[in-house]
Amino acid sequence: MRRLTLLPLLAALLTLAACSGGTTPTPAGTSAASAPAGGGASAPAGGASAPAGGASAPAGGGAACATAPAGSTATVNVTIKDFKFAPQPVQAKVGDIVAWTNQDGSTPHSATMDTAGCDTKAISGGATAMLVFSQPGTYTYHCSVHPATMKDYTVVVQ
Repeated sequence: MRRLTLLPLLAALLTLAACSGGTTPTPAGTSAASAPAGGGASAPAGGASAPAGGASAPAGGGAACATAPAGSTATVNVTIKDFKFAPQPVQAKVGDIVAWTNQDGSTPHSATMDTAGCDTKAISGGATAMLVFSQPGTYTYHCSVHPATMKDYTVVVQ
């Protein structure tokens, strides 16, 4: 009998939970294509605000970068070799897909934005990971696998 009285309460709670689960608005000038697509790096949950501190970008919400959609073609290429990123700085435009290719054999690396809320995760030797930037700014990044030696690199997005 007690179970039957809890059932309407449970149904009401589930209905309220479904109604309150909203979506994060897409920043102006971006599209759903700039959202993370399975695996790899992703924007922080809850819709991160514009970067602060190490990156300069306008306020207004939304992640400044995200994992490029599967099947994307790079418009800007970065090489990781001898524990260095090249070119430095990386020059890109809003909407460009920046690809980091690891040429350091079996040593993994990443391109982790210091404050923009996204990264490539570990990139195995010979592999490539891509990010798309949705807001202009200067983004400082580092390798999360080797943060003491591979740091203070920048992506300038116009």
